[in-house]
Amino acid sequence: MSFEALAQRLDSHLSRWLVALILLPPVIYSMWADEYLLFFILILVIGGLTWLEFSRLLFGPNWLDILFLALTGWLAVAFGAFCFGPIGQSLGLVAALALGSGYTMFSLGRESGPVVLDLLSRFALGQIYLSFLLSFFILLKQADSGGLWLIYVLAVTAAADTAAFYVGRRFQGPKLWPKISPHKTVSGLLGGVAASVLVSVVFSSFLPPPFPIMVFLGLFLAVWGALGDLFESALKRALDIKDSSRFLLGHGGFWDRLDSLLFNIVPVYALVELFLPAH
Repeated sequence: MSFEALAQRLDSHLSRWLVALILLPPVIYSMWADEYLLFFILILVIGGLTWLEFSRLLFGPNWLDILFLALTGWLAVAFGAFCFGPIGQSLGLVAALALGSGYTMFSLGRESGPVVLDLLSRFALGQIYLSFLLSFFILLKQADSGGLWLIYVLAVTAAADTAAFYVGRRFQGPKLWPKISPHKTVSGLLGGVAASVLVSVVFSSFLPPPFPIMVFLGLFLAVWGALGDLFESALKRALDIKDSSRFLLGHGGFWDRLDSLLFNIVPVYALVELFLPAH
């Protein structure tokens, strides 16, 4: 490896850790503290920045016009979840999709049907994939021991992602799904599973589910989160891009950091609300 390549690789690794050290403390504090409004504002900002990346990449030359509608839909879903829980979340999503339908009717006079339908499909994908899934963070924060559960989701997902990155680079081996993500390996996935289970074992001392359930949850979230990563990779592959933006330096963009979290937050919320009695 040349000196220039080594320096670039070190810069990438250092930037990853530097960004993590800067962003993690306020994020963890907002999750842990009883200040729901602070966490809600943080999620609103993160969602807005993620929508900015998504719109710029998927909505073509008029993306700024659609971004306004997209952010309005995101606000409807987020405020619905914050004020009225799951019912408000669902009503907000309906309102967001209605905005997309309204834009479709407005655009049919100046665009062809296939073009408008394609934009509507991308808009609906964004509202379900970004707005709806991201709003589960708001719902989980309001659940019993919600702050600790949020920290768990963040920790287990970050551990799996980091272990997969370094283990995969160290041991290489068979590719996980080369057509979608050429750098992800089976060894990386196994490393991510081991790290996820280890974090879940640690959190089993603080969270109510029995030890075996936490171990199974860690295993499941490692695989499910990897599917979330591959889902975003498939979209980026279709768009022929590597990162959603350079907002977070070595981490890419906000969308790149949320890919696994968006998948993992939903089963954890379902577990908390459906199977764990409130204290």
